[in-house]
Amino acid sequence: MRSLRDLPIKHKLTLISMVTSGAALLLACGSFMSYEQITYRHEMARDLSITARMIGFNCAAALSFNDAASAEQTLKGLNVEPHIVAACVYDMANHTFATYNSAAGVNYRWPVPRGSGEEFGPDSLEIFQKIESGGEKIGTIYVRSNLEEIHALWRRYAAIAAVVLLVAILVAWLVATKLQRVISEPVRQLAAIASRVTAEKDYSIRAIKRGDDELGRLIDGFNAMLGEIQRREGDLQAAQDGLERRVQERTEALRIEVKERENLHRQLLETSRQAGMAEVATGVLHNVGNVLNSVNVSATLVADRMRRSKSANVGKVSVLLGEHEADIAAYLTGDPNGKMIPAYLATLAEQLAEEQAAVFAELEHLRKNIEHIKDIVSMQQSYAKTSGVVETVSVPDLVEDALRMNAGSLARHDVDVVREYRDRPVVTLEKHKVLQILVNLIRNAKYACDESGRVNKQLTVKLTADDRGVSIAIIDNGVGILAENLTRIFAHGFTTRKTGHGFGLHNGAIAAKELGGSISVHSDGPDQGATFTLSLPYKPNAIIHDKSPS
Repeated sequence: MRSLRDLPIKHKLTLISMVTSGAALLLACGSFMSYEQITYRHEMARDLSITARMIGFNCAAALSFNDAASAEQTLKGLNVEPHIVAACVYDMANHTFATYNSAAGVNYRWPVPRGSGEEFGPDSLEIFQKIESGGEKIGTIYVRSNLEEIHALWRRYAAIAAVVLLVAILVAWLVATKLQRVISEPVRQLAAIASRVTAEKDYSIRAIKRGDDELGRLIDGFNAMLGEIQRREGDLQAAQDGLERRVQERTEALRIEVKERENLHRQLLETSRQAGMAEVATGVLHNVGNVLNSVNVSATLVADRMRRSKSANVGKVSVLLGEHEADIAAYLTGDPNGKMIPAYLATLAEQLAEEQAAVFAELEHLRKNIEHIKDIVSMQQSYAKTSGVVETVSVPDLVEDALRMNAGSLARHDVDVVREYRDRPVVTLEKHKVLQILVNLIRNAKYACDESGRVNKQLTVKLTADDRGVSIAIIDNGVGILAENLTRIFAHGFTTRKTGHGFGLHNGAIAAKELGGSISVHSDGPDQGATFTLSLPYKPNAIIHDKSPS
């Protein structure tokens, strides 16, 4: 079929006509020959049956008088029919009574007699007929004929059919060769024009319409398509010319803007660095604010206790004693009010002692909170002073500093912190950048836990190390991250929080890259928590790639 599809259309049309005509003629010849064969076989069987009946009738007298010689003489009359090759007469006991064989000297094996009827074999026709006398069966006659006449007739028909078929195909080829041009010529011309248009890109060429049939309408559509292409080609050329001019102008403008873009990039990096430091500062302010809340509570408690203090009653007792200074002994022993003063002074002393202890406790609490504020501020100042300075530090100490900066917020939101420090590695890097990253990751984990609505909010910090570097994993059991957001989580401006600005993780990823490390994220989906892993090299010049959290 592939080779047929690749033929020219005129050959296809010619071939289709010849095949169609040949198939129709072949079917007609086959039907005729089949009909003739069936008819001839039927007539042959009828004629042979009549011959057998006549021979049987002529042999009836010989059977009645047991005259085998007379029966054989009758059978010899079959030699005028060359197609009858054998015949036999059987008596009532089905014994051979008289025989005929066209091939002299051949010992023929006669079949066992059976009921009247004919049977066609591959090369012969056999007929059995009963022989009657006076309405009673007295024997059986058997006649065998070859099928040479049928075979000869079939060969003649086949030869005639072959000749007719060849002549018909030849005539069909001559007619199809002439008629196919009505279809193939317009198609060929249309294909030639299409090839010319393709090669020369000349869309002004048009095909000539020769009729109003399907081919004519096809040519109309082809010409209309060429017209549309020609129009669009002109529009496209005009647009291309204009585009080239704009590209040239834009290229010149880009040459002027390239230096500004470089300056903007440097400014963006500086802004990202400042935003990161702002994240750390925000964490510090949150924690200072939490401590100040505790300071305010303690100061309020001390003020309330001082307002409700019993110390003013000491002055009242002193006034009473001063009024009875002359008879103090009698007043304390004889006067009912005076007798109550010693017991009252003992009770007042106990109350004043309790008030003093409570005030001292609150003041101690105030002192510790103020010290905590000083520590947080001092730590922030130390990191700010060492910006850009490479130092050798303990990784667990860095993590603890980041946790202290978020301690108040974590406690206020009831987030439990679990520490898994499998190793205590030491690295050489810029401390403030690592702190910037860790503070942001811890704050994000706290928000994720708080938004989940869980009762058992938990943040786990896991430290591991190998020969490539250090991994710090911040693991939470919060709201988790959608799969489609995992690839965008570090993009500038991307955030899933309503109040977020989308700078923290982006700046953290930039800072980690500047340190020679990286940040990776993993989450099994919503409400499955998340794991952010900061990977760092041991030294500034080393580069460590993303590592899965252990």
